[in-house]
Formats: sequence, structure tokens, C-alpha cells
Amino acid sequence: MELPRPAARSSGWRDDGAAVGQTVALCVAPGAGSATLQDHDVPATRPALVAFLLGPQGLPGPQWGNQGALCFAPIVGQLRTGAKVSEKSARKKSDLIGILVEETQNSQKEPPPFLDARILDGAAVVYLLPLTNVTTFNDYANEVFIPHILKLLESCRRVDVVWDSYIASSIKESTREKRGKGVRRKVGGPTKVPSNWPDFLRDPTNKEELFQFLSDKVGSSDWPDGKGVFITSGTNVISRGSDHSMPRCDHEEADTRIVVHLKDALDKGCTNCLVRTVDTDVVAILIGKYHSLTSQHQMAAIWVAFGTGKNFMYLDINAICHALGKDRSTALPMFHSFTGCDTTSAFFGKGKKSAWEAWNAYVEVTEAFNNFMNHPYMTVTVNCKQFQLLERFTVIIYNKTSNLDSVNEARRELFSQKNRPMEKIPPTQEALLQHTLRAVYQAGIWATSDQCEQKPPTPEGFGWTLESATKTWRPVWSNLPVASQACSELVKCGCKSATCGGRCSCKKAQWKCTELCSCQCE
Repeated sequence: MELPRPAARSSGWRDDGAAVGQTVALCVAPGAGSATLQDHDVPATRPALVAFLLGPQGLPGPQWGNQGALCFAPIVGQLRTGAKVSEKSARKKSDLIGILVEETQNSQKEPPPFLDARILDGAAVVYLLPLTNVTTFNDYANEVFIPHILKLLESCRRVDVVWDSYIASSIKESTREKRGKGVRRKVGGPTKVPSNWPDFLRDPTNKEELFQFLSDKVGSSDWPDGKGVFITSGTNVISRGSDHSMPRCDHEEADTRIVVHLKDALDKGCTNCLVRTVDTDVVAILIGKYHSLTSQHQMAAIWVAFGTGKNFMYLDINAICHALGKDRSTALPMFHSFTGCDTTSAFFGKGKKSAWEAWNAYVEVTEAFNNFMNHPYMTVTVNCKQFQLLERFTVIIYNKTSNLDSVNEARRELFSQKNRPMEKIPPTQEALLQHTLRAVYQAGIWATSDQCEQKPPTPEGFGWTLESATKTWRPVWSNLPVASQACSELVKCGCKSATCGGRCSCKKAQWKCTELCSCQCE
């Protein structure tokens, strides 16, 4: 579950490109060793340098394994993750919700007044409940949290509360580190509740203790006859008011464990079910699992109570999945992972809306999305059909009119012919492969969200590497040399005609035009 948080920009990959004006230079990618340009015997003259980078007739030079200059990975720049960034508010993962609402704006229905089951993203509820007149954690449990569940039980037969788990040295834990840590406060019944509640909830140990404290309180409380309450407690589930128990579950995130509870509710005869969350990931996961769940429960009706305040809304999952169709619904989690979520990077300057438009323009990529969802953690190489479909999809995200299939070729065209700055061209093929591996890993976790025991493989080999010193997972951005400010400038002009005029930047520098120039006069 992803709590609301302030705008932030995390360090890392700036969608595979870094430019200072019209300058392009080279160094070796971070993590690729200590070699520099000097180790590659770089030519000193500009024309020779261009030939070195691009090869004869502008073809990629053999020095870089058939990768041209514009195929190099980025300098350390900026990675835009699922966190809201300080560009435009539209550039965030929750844009996906607006897109889905637009797809079904005439068919959305609110849930009935009485439901069979309410499944709560527990951390979201804890974050949102008011702390008025609360002094201690006992007060919070007895006067705020438990009364909230009792109130919900007045209009449903069953309430499930699902917590996140906190696993050391996991990918999710690595992403949590970027948000900072709050002040540590021991959780106990008579202990005073901290005045800064959001800051308290930023510390994983605080939340882990609080969630367990509330689970124990629920387990020791009395509940109305005929009503069921299920609340997670580590890998187990505490159940009250019901004669059945739920099996052990090893999920780290409430995002996926919610599906296990929804499936259990449907298996036990519930029909009208509502999930409460503030996280777009949960919506994407539910849509991806909708057809699997309803294949066994044809009468199931699923809603999501999403957002807060003026942005609160009900999402009719049945209506959304009917509008999208089975293939697109099942593919949605992989689309979401590939275009940017909490554990995968987003293409710099390209939000969900741009990606959705590209999906509409290139529906063939649905096949790849579904293959990854139907075969979790499958092997990906640059030569496999699924990756080639994603590569073409990425080209279209950056240029909807392009006929190119290769991101490397698209980078060259957009940079030299269309004068795009480096940060506005696609990633290299190598960087895109690493990004795809991370997206496939995350989508694999979501694809198995209806299984109590997920047992995901190690992230190593899926675009992640474990730092031995910190025991923290870090993204593998690329294994190629990268653009840098560390060596000689490489200027290109943007002249429109084959005969450059007096304002030509190459002429001003007393250099001849090269393959990188828009004019193509040489």
C-alpha cells in the first residue's frame, strides 16, 4: 500500500539520456569498471571522433559492440519512479485512474448500501483516521480503530483488514528508504501517541509494531453476532465471528494480499465486495485478476473506494473490465509496471497518458503484456518476441508516427533529425532491457497475487543487484558506456537546409557537419 506523500525526485536514471545544450561526450557506465575514454584510444579530432562513435557512414562503431554513440546509457541523472515528481502533477502513476474512469464514465455505478464484504488496505485506514481526543495507543485502538470497524459492519457481513509486512533487504524495503525515516517510537497501550502521526508512520518498525498491536486488539475484542472480522498478523490471519480460518500467506505487500482476502470472501459466498485503498497498484492488480476471479464466481461484483477528500471516488471494477475487454484487463498490471510504478522507473517526461495513447496506437503489444502476466518471471532477451514488441511500443511512446522498431535507431533519428534533446529520446536497448526485467519481476509478483504462497525468485538477474555493504537492492541501469560531461564536446547543428548558413553552430566552431547534424550536408 502506498501512503500519500510529498513530491520527491529520486536519484538514478533520467530515462537514458543526459545533455548539456548540444554537448555529447563519453565515459564508462557506473558499475562497469574504472575504465575511461583514455583506455579506448579516442581520436582527438572531431570528424575522427564522430567516425569512432558512429562508424563508417554513420553506422555503429565496432568498438562498442555495434552500439553507436546515441546507444550509450545515461550519466547519473534522474529516475522518475512511482513517487510524485516535481514536474507536473499529471506525471504520476495515479493518472491511470483518470484514464480508466474516462473509459467507463457512462457505465460507472456506485456500490449498494449493504455489502457482503469490505476489504481494507489497513495502512491507508490508519493514515486517514482522525486522532481527535486520542492520548495513548490504547485510546487509538479502543476509541478510533475498533469503532471504525464496528461502523463498517453495520453495512456489511464481513470486514477484512490487510497490513503490509516488512522484509529486510527486499526491493520494496529499498524503495521505502528513499522516502526517509520518521522518529522511532515504541508502541504500547499506555504509550502516548506521537503528535506528528505521518512522521511516525514513515518508520517501518513503528508501523510493524502498530499493526501487530491493532491486530491483537481486534483479536481480543467482542464483535456482533453474525459478523466476521479478519485481520492479518504477520503471515497468519486472526479471524473473529467466523467458523473458518484463512491459510498462511507470505505476501510482503497488502496490495497483493488483498486479492487473497477477496478470493476467500468470494469462495465463502460473498458477492458484493468493496476494497478500500489509496494506491493505484491495487486497482491495477484487481483489474488484472478480475476475469480469473469471476470465472469461478460469475455473480461477483467488485468495487474500489479510492482516494481521499475531493479526489475520493468509487470505481466499478466490473464496468472497467467490461470496457477494456479480457485481454487488456489481464494485461493492465504489466502495462502499469512497464510504464512506471513504485519499483520500476517511468520514462522521463512520459506519463501514463502518453503510454496509454501509445497502447491504443499499437495494440499488438498487448500480446507481450499478457505473456508476461501468464508466465510470471519469464526469461527476457533482446531477441525474444515479447521484448521486440515492447521495444516497438517504446518507440511509439516517443514518436507515434515512427516506423522504426529499434529504440537505438529511434534515438539517432530523434536526436539528429528532429532535434530532440537527449532527455527526450528513448532509452538505449540495453537500458530498456534492464527496465523490462524489473517490470517483469514486479508483474510476476502481481500475477501471483491470488496465491497464498508466492515464493518469488531472487531479484538478481531481473535488473537488480544487491549491494554487499548495505544489503540493499539497487537497479542495474545499463552495462554500456554512457554520455558524460567528462571529455571533449561534440557539437551538432540544427540547420534545416543542406547548405548551412552563417548561424550554423558547426561553422561557428570551425567544424564540418557530421552524421549527427540535422542538415546532413556532409
